[in-house]
Order: sequence, then C-alpha cells, then structure tokens
Amino acid sequence: MSETVEGLRAEGWRELRSSGFTAAIGQGVFRTDRGAMEAGFIASDGIGNDNAGGDVVHGGAMMTFADIVLGFAAAKASKNAYCVTVQMTYQFVGAARFGQFVACKAEIVRVTNLLVFARGLIRAGDQDIGSVDALFKPIKER
Repeated sequence: MSETVEGLRAEGWRELRSSGFTAAIGQGVFRTDRGAMEAGFIASDGIGNDNAGGDVVHGGAMMTFADIVLGFAAAKASKNAYCVTVQMTYQFVGAARFGQFVACKAEIVRVTNLLVFARGLIRAGDQDIGSVDALFKPIKER
C-alpha cells in the first residue's frame, strides 16, 4: 500500500472532497469495492495526541474519520443526500502513527425507513486498530 496521495491515486483511490471539520483529518481518498465504500487518509502530526508519546493519532480524529466514512456509506445506501449520526460506538484496539495510511471499509448492515445500521473495521498499515458500529438517520434536506 502506498503512503503518498499520488501513490494512492495510482492504485485507484479517488480524492474525497471535504471542508469544515471534515477536512481536519487531512486529504482523504476513497474507492468502492463490490459496492462497499472504503476511505482512507495518511496520518499526519496535525491530528496527533499530545499525551501519547508524540507520533500517535488522537482518538477523536479516528472517531471523526469513522463517522465520515460510515455516514457517506449510509447516505448512499439510503439514497438520501445526507445522514446524521444517531449513535456511534468505537472500540480502540490499536493506534495509528504519523505517516501510516489509515483505512476504513464501511459495511451497511441494514436499511430501514428510519435508520441505517452500519459498521466498519479501521486499519493502519496492515494492523486492525479499531472497529465501529453506528446508526444514522437519513434526511432529505440540510
């Protein structure tokens, strides 16, 4: 796996446009694999945890990333432009370090009239570092 944006593009990843708080994690990329959305970013010191030894990504940044990926997948699955997060549970089992490529593959578990159930596995390099389960409410307009 490449650890530069240019290398990721060469491997078929596309730019994930973001602004506002979503852009805080840095330049994101995404791709679809058999209909499933996968997104990633290269971890940088701008989202570091000051209390974790100097080169570790902050857990809040990891949760933000997971929310972004699963939220985009939920919106697509529900055929709505937007979804809002109702609930999210993130289990930390490892850490991402600066310079690593971090990826999350979203899985839609179920879509109902009111909610979308989603989950994902977060990897940094070749290690699983987290898992996430979330509920989203589709909305028609912002």
